[in-house]
Amino acid sequence: MAAMAANGYGYGGGADYYSSGFYIGASAGEIYYKEQGLATIAPSVAFLQIGQQFNPYLAIEGRLGGGIAGDQFQYFHVDVPLVYGGYVKGMLPVSPWFSLYAIAGVSGLQLHRNYPDFNSNDVSLSGGLGGEFTFYGGVSLHAEWARLDSGTNDGYGYTADQFSVGVSWHL
Repeated sequence: MAAMAANGYGYGGGADYYSSGFYIGASAGEIYYKEQGLATIAPSVAFLQIGQQFNPYLAIEGRLGGGIAGDQFQYFHVDVPLVYGGYVKGMLPVSPWFSLYAIAGVSGLQLHRNYPDFNSNDVSLSGGLGGEFTFYGGVSLHAEWARLDSGTNDGYGYTADQFSVGVSWHL
């Protein structure tokens, strides 16, 4: 039994904690858009994720989603019609029910601003940090921060960070 516990088996979900395989999930959060000269504008987003976990330490994941609601500062308004990404996910199991993780990959972000009135489509390297609680039956809850993009809007530098929470299921 001690050997099983040391391998992560015998706790709560048993082998589910270290299960490999396909998973799906959904997350919601905010994009924190910070542009030079403006306060932070935080439109809401939701996205679906699909992934393949190879072992307790490594997975790949794809995401696709869009805006739920825009946000504004004074008369400056920002919406996020589309957000997507592909990531490698490195995980560090801290306990049988909790893991820390880091993501690194490529993300795409379509931003609609009303100053000037246009969409920008930006693709860039992306990375982030998160934590995941695993429950019995392959269900997990996670919270994450990620840097999605940085660029310029009419010569003004900006960054787009995302904070999200969600749930996923290992099938």
